[in-house]
Amino acid sequence: MENEEFKVIGGSYEKSINGDTKLDLKSLAKEAWELTKKGKSEVMQGVALMLFILMVFVWALQSIFGITDMTTVTPRTQVIMELVFVVITAPIVAAMLLIGISRSVGLKPEFVPLLKRAFGSFIIVLLALLLAVLTDVVGQVLSLAGLLLGVVATFYLGMATSFSMMLLIEKQLPPKETIVQSFKVFNRHWPSLSLFYIGSMVLFLLGMLSLGVAYIWLIPFYFNFKGVLYRDLFGINVSVNTYSPKQESVFNA
Repeated sequence: MENEEFKVIGGSYEKSINGDTKLDLKSLAKEAWELTKKGKSEVMQGVALMLFILMVFVWALQSIFGITDMTTVTPRTQVIMELVFVVITAPIVAAMLLIGISRSVGLKPEFVPLLKRAFGSFIIVLLALLLAVLTDVVGQVLSLAGLLLGVVATFYLGMATSFSMMLLIEKQLPPKETIVQSFKVFNRHWPSLSLFYIGSMVLFLLGMLSLGVAYIWLIPFYFNFKGVLYRDLFGINVSVNTYSPKQESVFNA
């Protein structure tokens, strides 16, 4: 019989909301970049799959539904299309996030096995839909009071809930609890985390100047950076098998 023990690597939720966790973005960025230099293919497999799905999605809209001009699509249809795309891509995004989490603790995950397991988790799709609806509804409601207010609210909600999916797949918390914990930690460390997301947006915009070539490094770097941030803010439960200590990921769902 195999003996199994667990250890937590990194910080913890309690330390983060109590202000005991200090984020050194420069140091974490260097670590994330070193992880990126060691391997990019796992995350880029997810990117390639999402691009393929996007192309199929666009083809279906044009060839099957006859939609060639998105400006003619009703708001209701746009929302439905967005939710369908979220449902299809949620497991892919979850697998890419798991790669970042796993690499942050020294594991070497493979994309396909993680994707298969993520596709088997209904709760991942449910949380992705919940986050999409929450962000969209609040953003649209506040836009009635002012366009800028709606944009700011949407951006804030996107950042504040950004760790929810990671908490679901790594800690297996209920969807509501993942959102609550993500909000609390973001609000406690909003200066550093806002700088991370704004900096990421700037890098992705600058990446366009390279005709997309820079994304081969930028996208894996982003997921690795999120992985080390998550590790330091929430801690990662790593299962260590005393007979076979080498593991491919922290995904136990």
